[in-house]
Formats: sequence, C-alpha cells, structure tokens
Amino acid sequence: MLAGAAVLLLVVLVGFLSYGRYKAAKTWQNLMKHAGVHITHETDGFTYSQSLQGRTAFTLHAAKAIQHEDDKWSLHDVVVTLYSKTTTGVDHIYASDIEYDNKTGVASVLGEVNMDLQAPGALAAGGAHLQHPAVGTPVAAKPAVRGDAKKAAVDNDHIIHVRTSGLVYVRKLAVAATDQEVEFRYAGMQCVAKGAEFDSGESFLHLLANVVLTGDVNGAPMTVHAVKADLDRQSNTVALVQPVAESQGRTAKAASALIHLRNDGSVERGEAGGGVAVDAGTRHITAAAFAGTFNADSLPQTSKLTGGVVVTDTDAARPLRAQASEMDATFNALGNPVSVLAIDGAQVAFTDRKPGTPDLAREIRGDRVLSTFKPEFRAGARKAISRVSEIHAMGSAMVRGDSLVTAADSHGTAHAPELKSTQMSADDLRAEFDPAAQSSELKQVLGVGRTRLEQDAPGGAKQTSSADSTEIEFAMRPSGKSGQSGSGLDDNLQISSATQSGHVLIHSRAAVKAGAKAPEPDSDASAMRAVYEGATQKLTLTGAARFTQGETSLTATSITLDQPTGDADAVGSVLATMASAPGTGAAKTTAAGAAKPVGATAMTHVSADRAHLVHAAQTAEFRGTDAHPARLWQGASQVQAATLFFDQKRRSLAARPAVAGGLVHAVFASDSQAPGKDSQTSGKGVTANCEAKHATGAGSSAGQVVGVTSAAMEYDDIAREATFTGGVRMDGTRGQARSQRGVVFLSTAKATGSVAGASTTVAADSGAGQPSPFGGTVREIVLSGDVWVSQPGRTGTGEQLVYTAADASYVFTGTPAKPPHMVDAQQGNVTGATLVFHSGACASDSTIVVTGAPAAAGSAKAPHGRVRTETEVKQNGTEVRQ
Repeated sequence: MLAGAAVLLLVVLVGFLSYGRYKAAKTWQNLMKHAGVHITHETDGFTYSQSLQGRTAFTLHAAKAIQHEDDKWSLHDVVVTLYSKTTTGVDHIYASDIEYDNKTGVASVLGEVNMDLQAPGALAAGGAHLQHPAVGTPVAAKPAVRGDAKKAAVDNDHIIHVRTSGLVYVRKLAVAATDQEVEFRYAGMQCVAKGAEFDSGESFLHLLANVVLTGDVNGAPMTVHAVKADLDRQSNTVALVQPVAESQGRTAKAASALIHLRNDGSVERGEAGGGVAVDAGTRHITAAAFAGTFNADSLPQTSKLTGGVVVTDTDAARPLRAQASEMDATFNALGNPVSVLAIDGAQVAFTDRKPGTPDLAREIRGDRVLSTFKPEFRAGARKAISRVSEIHAMGSAMVRGDSLVTAADSHGTAHAPELKSTQMSADDLRAEFDPAAQSSELKQVLGVGRTRLEQDAPGGAKQTSSADSTEIEFAMRPSGKSGQSGSGLDDNLQISSATQSGHVLIHSRAAVKAGAKAPEPDSDASAMRAVYEGATQKLTLTGAARFTQGETSLTATSITLDQPTGDADAVGSVLATMASAPGTGAAKTTAAGAAKPVGATAMTHVSADRAHLVHAAQTAEFRGTDAHPARLWQGASQVQAATLFFDQKRRSLAARPAVAGGLVHAVFASDSQAPGKDSQTSGKGVTANCEAKHATGAGSSAGQVVGVTSAAMEYDDIAREATFTGGVRMDGTRGQARSQRGVVFLSTAKATGSVAGASTTVAADSGAGQPSPFGGTVREIVLSGDVWVSQPGRTGTGEQLVYTAADASYVFTGTPAKPPHMVDAQQGNVTGATLVFHSGACASDSTIVVTGAPAAAGSAKAPHGRVRTETEVKQNGTEVRQ
C-alpha cells in the first residue's frame, strides 16, 4: 500500500507537470514561427495576435521589440497569452528577455521564464480533491510568489505554475531544453528537476536529473525523488528511474517505475521493478516487482507485489515476519483496502512481548491466504480506518497462537502465568473478526477438511483432536477491554465454544501432578460430534461417543467430560468396560519400561441408561430402571439393579432398586474345572473315589452357578464378600434357598502367566484397580434369618445356613427355641443343634450328620457328644439299612 501511495503521488505530479510543460513548449513553437514575419523594426509596447478560424489563438505583448541587421530579434518583458479552443480559460507565459535567430531558428530566453497554465478539467478536479470530502478539507492551491502584479493576477486554484531559466528552443528539431533548474507548482504540490528537455515532434518530455516532487496526499506530506523522469505523451506513460517516495516516516523505492496515464492526465495503472522496497519505522517490505491500477481520481484500485514478497518488523515489542510469492490487493472507490491475497507459501508469524510475561507467538499460513478489510469512518477522524474482518487460509492451512493460563496447586495457591499453545490445521481455515471493536477482535475460526487441533498446556498436559470440520467461537471482551498490544488481535484469546463434527478423535495427556507417584494414563475419545463450552469447560461427545482411559472405556449416545475435574456423565445406551488389575505378585516389564502384573486381566462390563463418574472421589454411578436395570457382568457372573454405585477408593460396589419393592439380581458363576478321570468300578472303588473328592474338594465347585435376588446388595472387594439384605432368594445348581440376609464369599481368582519363559501361577487381586465383584469362584455362602432351603429329595428350615464350596458341605443351625429342621426323603425328619449335609453324586452325599441336641431354654450349656441317625427305607422293593 505504501508503494502504491508513493507511485500515486509521483504519477499525479508528473502528469500535471508534463501536461503544462507540453502546452507551454507547443505555444512557444507557434510563437516563433510567426516572429520573423511581422516584426521589422524596433517598437515600444509591441503587441502581436494570431487568429485561427476567426478565434484568437494567442497574443504576444512585449514592452520593446528590436529587429537586428543579422536577422535577429530581441524581445523585452514578454507576456504571451494563450486562449483555449474549448473553454474560457487562458494561459500565460512570462519572460524578461528573449533572443531569436531567424536564420538558425534558435530562440533563447535570457533570465527567468514563468508560465501560468490552466490545468485540464480532470487534473483540476483531481487536484481539488486530493483529500476526500468525507475525510478532510480539500487542499487549496497556492500561487507562486511573484513580484509582478500582472503575474499574480492570474493565480487561482487550478493553475499550473512553471518557472525555469536558460531555456533554448530549436525550431528545426522542435526541441526546447534547459540545463537549469525547472520548478512546477500545482495545488500545493511542487516538482523541481535539474534540466529538462521537450521534443514537441515526439511529444516527449525529459526531466533530466535530480527530480524532486513534494506535496500532500490525503492530508499527509510526501516527497518523491527520482534520478530522472520521462513523459511520453503519445503513449501517455511516465517512466521514472530509481524513484524514492517518503511520507510520515515511510519510504518506498524501486529501481524503475512506469506510469500509464489516461487521455485526461489521470493515472490509469503503474508498474515498478528491479526490486521494490518499503520501510515504515521498524517494518520492511521487499518484492521483485509491483503493479497497480487506479480510478479516474488516481486512487488505487488494485495492487500486486510479486517475486518473493517478504515483510519483516523488528519492533522489540512485536517482531513479525510474513512472506509469500505474490500479494494482490484490491481497494474501494476511496482508495481504502478491501482485500489482500497472499499466494504460494503464504505465512505470517509474529510475537507479542510484554515485560514480566512470557512471549506470545502467533502464526498463520497456507497455500493462499485472503485477508478482507472493512473501512470504517469515525467522527473526528481525518480518514477512514480499515480493519480486518476476515482471514481465509486455503490449502495446507494452519493457525497457531499462545495464551496465558494461571495454574493453582492443591492448596489453591496461584502460580505465575504459563504458556498454553493452540494449533489448528485444515484444508481450509477461515477466521472472522469484529472490526467494530476498539482493536479487531477474533470472533470465530472455522476449519473444514481434515481439521486437527493441538493444545499444549503447562505441566505436560496435551490434547490432540481431529475431525472433518472444526468451529471455534471466541469470547468477546467488553468495550475498552481489548488487548493493548496494538496487534489487532486479543492478547489472551479466550474460547467461548468449540465444535468438531464428523469422525471426531481426541487424545489427551494429563499434566503431571506434584508429588504423584505416576502420571495418569492417557485418554482417548471418539464421536461424530464434540462440543466444548468455555464457560463450563465441559466437552460433550455425541453420536457413537466413546471415552477410554487406561483399561477403562465408556461408550454412550452422549458423554460429557468436565475438563477441570475429570468428571464424566454418559447418557443413552451406556456401556462401560473396566479392568480388574491383577495382584501385586509377579510382574513383567513392558516395552515402555513400566512394571505390569503378570496374568490375564479380568474385564468387568456395565450397561446402563445413564452413568456419572467422579474423578476426584473415584466413584462411578450407573443408572437404569427397575424395568430396564443397569447390568454388570464379568464372564458368566453378573448383577442387575436400577442403580450400581462403584467406589474405587473403598473398592466397593452397591446395588439398589429404583423404588421400594424393586429387586437386585445377581449371578455368581464359579470357574469350571474339568474333573479328573474317576474310576467307574463298583463297591469300594466308588466309595473311595467319592471320599477322596470330599477330602480334597476336587471338582466340588466346578461349573456351579448361584443366582441371588434381594432388595439390596453391598460388595466389599477387600473382604471379597457380597452382602444381600431385604429378603434374599438364592437359586443354584444344587437347590434353592431363602433368607432375610445373605453373604457370598468369593475366593481369589487365579491367573497364569510367564516370566522369562517360566510358567508361573499368581493370585489375582483387584489391587488399586476397579472392584472385581465376580472374579474367582464362590468360596462360601452364609444365609441368616428365617432360612429355608430346598434340594432334590429334601427341604429344611433354620436360622443360618453355611455353604462351603471346597467340600460342597452345608452347615444348618438355628436357636434352642427353633432348631434346624430337615425333611429328607431318605432320612425322614431330622432335627438337631447342627445339621451337616452334602450335595453331590456320591452315596455319602445323602448323609445328614446331626450334632448335639437342642439345649434347654435359657441354658448356656452346650450339648455334648455326637448323634448319628439311620433310617430304613425301601430301594427297589428291598429294605436297606443306612
């Protein structure tokens, strides 16, 4: 723009001066043609007029005219008045002494010559409106200072004043020239050159050396220097050699410039080459060439910088570098910029520096970068203010910026601000600004096509996301609260909202907390849409939403993540998968160098309608309804309830119905073990084999499944026990039972692995991981309160029933007032202080062992001895004693 303004001033001045010089020289030529025809002697007050087609063309008046014998003429105090063919305006030429040699056709002006020339209409209009009326007051033309009253009388606002000396005109060559200083003035502008030459035959004006133009453009003073300047009136061009323009501390220069004029003298277009350079304070612009077009008022309409455009700024508070192969600009009718397009490798990078704070780096780049401006007229302003309204980067586009964040420690103490770097890339990036703000503030960034967003925060925190499109809205600051760096961008951008759509993938790494033994595992999220709200700092994933951290994953229709707290809410078709960490036994080293327990990891799955996870408390709540309960399962074991509540710190699980009368359902499936090959012989072989099984417990719990229904369940993973209350019903492979309360004790799960190739068996424990409600097998079941049990061929009642899976034994107890009672198809009615029986395929499994007798009411004395009852029953029509 500076280069365009410099060329504009140069073109306007040269156009005015060239026209005036052309007109004066042409008149002088016509004057000399007639000088030797009518003057024959010395005359005082000599006047000569020439008429063409009945209209006076010019009048020559001299105080004295002398004809010499050698056919030479001398004219003193000459005034030539030239009349326009189309207007009422007149031009004047003043000279003290003129000598003309009629033989050689050479005329010489002795001393100074002055010209007052009427500017053409287009030039006059342009000169009178060097400042736009909406911006400032027009610059009034200033007449040249003269001592002659006749000369001053013709001064007005539309006169071109020319002054020189040593002027020589050669009629045969139709060339007028001088080696003295030539001065032109018009509408407050002035041009001075050392020597001039005008070829009337070729209509070519040369300003030979040391060309200096001064004046105001839009109220700003400007000076233009050139080694030489040439005007070709036939092609209407002005050529400048090494032009240099200076205005308000700005300098623009080039090796050469070529200006194209319209027939009315206004600037049509211009080019500069051989290395264009513009300096404005600490800013420096270079390019190989410049080209621009102008309107009828000689105001810029387009400009083009080509050949490796580079913009640098060494300002200590805000250093900048921008580059592109080409930069194209367009302007409105008032000459205000409308758009600037940077092409091929466009890049702008700058740094905001303030004392006491870290440097903030900003950058934008792309194959093409289009900046759009909005001119704004403000009350009291001398000129329009053009503010950026949009920046559009196309092709491998990227925008990056730093912001300051203030972190607080666990005690709430705020630390010094630290840098957060945000980078966004896409096939197409569009940034919109609010040009009405005090300084243009960023409102929105929209990325389309393979968008990628990276954020690096203090403490090693990092988040990377990708999507088909990304839209970021920035918070608008109240009036007067904008950044004060003068950058046109807010010093500390605050995101109001961010939306990513289409195949969203997010990877997050948490900051390392002070004193933490190990960093939190990275997390990954995916969805079809992700929305971040800056006010709440919550990220909502919708459309096949999935969140994974470590060995825990969560999928749902919608997942909302609270970024400051790490809490999560999931809604709709929720499915969570949690890994129960193996115990602290043998371990192996992973590729990353971290120790990892050996053995297979048991996976726990949960499905629900909704879920709420609290990161700090390490709790997770899954909700459904009594009709469609939340469901947890691990292998074949499971629990169903309207609400499932995990407490990782306490390593507990609670299951509750939604309303009174609702139920909790649980299934415990013991690990299946293939039984050894049993002897199928009769007699002692069978009996010995069954006794061996009872002694060792081998195969006693293999494949057993226990279903439990109750009003509530509490699971303690440390004690490995599940407690059921509010009325309990159990259904298993060996019968059914009911009671007021039930406790299921689980054994430690076994997992196998290898270390250095050696086979190892380790105990799996839930460790610090999620609770593992159903890992391992059922070790023991204790039912209490109004116990009722039913097995094939027998039923019983009592106050407590203890089942031990190791030997498939049952211990039935009661109270003295209500001892355990068993009705057995083989044993009949059996009552005692303790009833012990088994369930299985062996003959001994039908035995009921009765221990002691019921104690007397109120007696604390325990029964003595052991009682064994036998009952005679018929089997296949034969009485058998057992």
